[in-house]
Amino acid sequence: MLQQTWTSRCLMKFYAVVAASPASWETHKIAERIEQRILNSNPVMEAFGNACTLRNNNSSRFGKFIQLQLNRAQQMTGAAVQTYLLEKTRVACQASSERNFHIFYQICKGASEDERLQWHLPEGAAFSWLPNPERSLEEDCFEVTREAMLHLGIDTPTQNNIFKVRRKGTPFVFGRDDGQPLS
Repeated sequence: MLQQTWTSRCLMKFYAVVAASPASWETHKIAERIEQRILNSNPVMEAFGNACTLRNNNSSRFGKFIQLQLNRAQQMTGAAVQTYLLEKTRVACQASSERNFHIFYQICKGASEDERLQWHLPEGAAFSWLPNPERSLEEDCFEVTREAMLHLGIDTPTQNNIFKVRRKGTPFVFGRDDGQPLS
């Protein structure tokens, strides 16, 4: 777990306990549910926003702002998480010993044979935008990301649509190392 995630979790837990102290058990359970949803979003944000850099295997390439929503009695009633990508250029270019965002490696290593066919991802294909695929990291766990997406309400058909390699309509065309587009 990222240090900033751990800090956020501790602060949310503290606030949930303090805010719910004079209130009912139901209010405390609502606060815990909100906290859990925020924490469930973390594997998804890490997969799509973290990368292996020269200094850190799980470096956050995004910023995260968590807004806790309170009622007039100062009880937690909701939360909003805003994220912003800090390094969009990483998709197209990385330093020689760095890697792209984790999600690309997760898809390539974790997709089943059927998913590879459905997502237009040939077995063993090498992609110029995916350097150092031989490096295995703890962050390469595709199932954790998919499970977190389900907890957040992103169903399997929607996930399949997200993971499908696009041939048109993207700012760049994914291709093989030889420069040829996927066929």
